[in-house]
Amino acid sequence: MLDTSIPAVQARRPELQWVGSGAWVACDPSLAATDPHRVVAYLECKDDRVYLLWVTGAAGVCEFGSIGEAIEQITARLAPLSR
Repeated sequence: MLDTSIPAVQARRPELQWVGSGAWVACDPSLAATDPHRVVAYLECKDDRVYLLWVTGAAGVCEFGSIGEAIEQITARLAPLSR
């Protein structure tokens, strides 16, 4: 029999919106497009690095070697807390 169950905790991958010249805005896909909390981070690719500026939660700038690494961090922040 095929298992069609859905995991209780499922990671939400961010939705990336290109804003030009190597820059993206990372959004929480579970929130409405009109919700100001939808924007999670701003990413910029520059000089072979990816700079991530958090705009929700703990603010700050992080530096990554690839956009994949940055997306992993955003996905981790979007993950629901275990109860």
